[in-house]
Amino acid sequence: MPIHLKQTHSDWLDLQQVFISQSSDAALFRAFFEHAHTPLLIVDDDLQVLEANATASHILGLDSGSPNDLLSGFWSISATAVLRMIEGVKRRRPVSPVSARTSADLLVEVDAFLIEGDGAAAMGVIVTDRSSIDEAQRQLKDQEERYRSLFEWAPVAMREEDFTAVGLWLGRLRAEGVMDLAAHMDDHPEDVERAIMSIRTSRVNAATVDLLKAPSALAITRGFREDELTPQVLGSFKDQFLTLWNGDTDHQADFVGVNFIGQPFECRLWWKVPRTAAGRDLSRVAVSLLDLTQLRATERRLERLVADKDRFIASVSHELRTPLSAVLGLSEELATNWERFEEGELRELTGLIAAQSADLALLVEDLLVAANLDAGRVAISGAVVDLKELAARALADCQRSNPSVDSVEILGPTTLAFADPVRTRQIIRNLITNAVRYGGDEVAVNVGASNRPYVAVIDNGEGIALEHRESIFVAYFQAETQERILGSLGLGLSIARELARRMDGDLSYCYEDSRSSFRLDLPQA
Repeated sequence: MPIHLKQTHSDWLDLQQVFISQSSDAALFRAFFEHAHTPLLIVDDDLQVLEANATASHILGLDSGSPNDLLSGFWSISATAVLRMIEGVKRRRPVSPVSARTSADLLVEVDAFLIEGDGAAAMGVIVTDRSSIDEAQRQLKDQEERYRSLFEWAPVAMREEDFTAVGLWLGRLRAEGVMDLAAHMDDHPEDVERAIMSIRTSRVNAATVDLLKAPSALAITRGFREDELTPQVLGSFKDQFLTLWNGDTDHQADFVGVNFIGQPFECRLWWKVPRTAAGRDLSRVAVSLLDLTQLRATERRLERLVADKDRFIASVSHELRTPLSAVLGLSEELATNWERFEEGELRELTGLIAAQSADLALLVEDLLVAANLDAGRVAISGAVVDLKELAARALADCQRSNPSVDSVEILGPTTLAFADPVRTRQIIRNLITNAVRYGGDEVAVNVGASNRPYVAVIDNGEGIALEHRESIFVAYFQAETQERILGSLGLGLSIARELARRMDGDLSYCYEDSRSSFRLDLPQA
């Protein structure tokens, strides 16, 4: 039942008749008033509540046992705003609903209107609970912001494109009797370009700007650039148009694009057309691009590495088999026919066995060091060493297996450094071997000190191509000149640089004055 808070008004019965007269069914009106979920009130000129439904009584905290002033249901500041609005209603001025807070701190919207009839006058007041509406709006805004943030800051490049014009073009082709779209596009490449240029980019995220190296998002939304329509890009769009032609809504493909600064990039395209009750919505095609440039480059490097290791295994087999065969063959010859050889021949044959064995020992040492470096088991010690003396000993190691090394000279003064004597000697030996085998016919070893003590192995060969000057220090690296550069196993230089750096030194290559120079720098003694 509605709460009758003030029935002393002399015209109250007449006022009720005014309400009843608005409906052909007084009971229907009464049911509406009583059970409405919206707070409804009737107040007199003094703003005393004549009648209020249950919802209004609950929201405004009205007491059914005593008269109630409408304004008592609001905060003082809100009550002032409500009073100002009602005064406007009394004076028949245009008014707008006002936002207010009830005494229970509930956010509401208050509207009022004048009720007149048969000499009775009062005001109807409608109080709308805004708290739930505002909360719903806040949640909606929060969701919108969240999805906007997901789009804007997603690590994957995303864009929204409008293919409406493309859909119209495809529709015209069907109407003209085109049956084979692929053949039509091959015969009319200009149509394909026009269709691409008709696509409008509505939105892009930050990752798209980064991927395309664009000056801004606006530069992307201006449309596709002619310079980016490479054969690969054109082919990708043809496939997309075929997807639309066939009535599908999903498309996926890999292609190579061109960014705003002319650099190619490899990516995977995902493309989806949303469906609505009316069919496909070509105005909101969702496109995402996953940058595969680094991944593809890594895959190619791994493929090369696997291929290089395969070649390395073949090289190991060959290089180990050659000295082993020589040692085995010569040893069997000596064991079987020792008495047939003269003393000079015996010395020559045993010398060959010793040289081949030394060569074999060096190969095995490189393999063991490479394996231990990978496993982190190579111990490095430090001591004061004489680089010229170590160079001479390394040269002697090389001379035992290769007589042509006799022409190599060691130049420069006695130079002290702080290094591992065994590893330093191994590095110098590898550098001399490489220079003699794969460099020019003039090889020299220079020892000295500038900023740091160094040993440089120099030859007058053709040198290493600029693009390979760092790759030669990568294990198993292969290039067109690999056999000239790296030697039989492709490990010597990578081992040498790694050992040098573990001694706080370095190994570098340069080509100046028609000469190649591998330089080992080491710490001061």
